[in-house]
Amino acid sequence: MGWLIGLPLGLFRILGGFVLLLLRFAVPVVLLLLVVMVLRRRRGGSPRQAKEPEFDGPVYTVDYKVVEEEQED
Repeated sequence: MGWLIGLPLGLFRILGGFVLLLLRFAVPVVLLLLVVMVLRRRRGGSPRQAKEPEFDGPVYTVDYKVVEEEQED
């Protein structure tokens, strides 16, 4: 009868220890990530989120041909 009660309680105690250990490390990491996210939003975000220029009309592109320069003697 002791094994039927003692073994599950012992396993729950070990599992609880692991959960508390994970919380001890996970909570500060999550808080640090939240602080970093808030600071980045206040500064205007990352450079990858730069806005593209807006144009009112059509945009034309030109392909340039590479021309070799002639040297004068």
